[in-house]
Amino acid sequence: MKISVIIPTYNGAATLRQCLEAVCRSEYPDYEVIVVDDCSTDATPQIAAAFPCRVICHDVNRGAAVAKNTGAAAALGDVVFFIDSDVLIRPDTLSIVAEDLADPTVDAVVGLLDKEMPYPEFASQFKNLWMHYTYARLPEFVGVFYTSAAAARKSVFQALGGFDPHYTGPSVTEDIELGMRLLSAGYRVRLDKRLQVVHLKRYSLPGLILTDIARSAGLTKTLIRNKLERTGRKYYASVPWFFQLSVPVSAVMLLALILIPIWPGAAGAVAAAALAAIWALNAPFLAFLGRARGARFFVQSAAFLPVNLWVSGIGVLKGIWDFVGGRRY
Repeated sequence: MKISVIIPTYNGAATLRQCLEAVCRSEYPDYEVIVVDDCSTDATPQIAAAFPCRVICHDVNRGAAVAKNTGAAAALGDVVFFIDSDVLIRPDTLSIVAEDLADPTVDAVVGLLDKEMPYPEFASQFKNLWMHYTYARLPEFVGVFYTSAAAARKSVFQALGGFDPHYTGPSVTEDIELGMRLLSAGYRVRLDKRLQVVHLKRYSLPGLILTDIARSAGLTKTLIRNKLERTGRKYYASVPWFFQLSVPVSAVMLLALILIPIWPGAAGAVAAAALAAIWALNAPFLAFLGRARGARFFVQSAAFLPVNLWVSGIGVLKGIWDFVGGRRY
């Protein structure tokens, strides 16, 4: 089968060259590469033009969802394989995709981020390991379509109408929403844990916080739309149950910390109990971080985890606020 590798990008000059070099090292013989430049203001189109690929340029910035749809519409392959411009695939990645889709009962394939990535800062490592862990624990067949590395039969993608063009801006949750539609329509998405890609995403701590607020808000708005519009779509997210449960517990902890000056004894005890509950609920994740990056990183992560939960809670509130204000995407 012919595979169309689709790379949407906006101002991706910092990593696009490495991304395309990795694709060009593919062992699989029958593929094409389509780069969709979403009206970049840097050297993105010039970098793409130096490689054996088709470059499609938007005349205005239309967002990641539309850019992916543009690439899929131009694809000549039987399979559309989406990756981000800050992702490095392996030489055998396309072969794995082809092997999975040789099974007629499989309609789409999704991978996950490699545990290893080049940036040593805490925020980058924490986010990358979080994404790896949450996907690695999922079953073989899922309702997600995580487009750091995700492929589908082109006929299936077209049957669903592609990504929802109401999503504008950078990629946040439009791929999650498509995964839910795939699941609800009865298509089978295989999570192949051999399909791991390196993510060249460097996070500062403020950048990580803003990203997680946007992601949490996006998931919240998707859930509300599904419920209120009675779409009948199944809701599926990679966020573990214990993390979801920890968000309200972290709110109790925060409230108790605020009340310590008024009731130091009782509020302090509640805050300590809530922190202990958060650590207990997330013990498997924290243990994974300790095994992956050592004791110091484990301690840093345990200290940061309540903050990360507060950020997710803020995202939920923002999603509700946006929806009430008429911003449903």
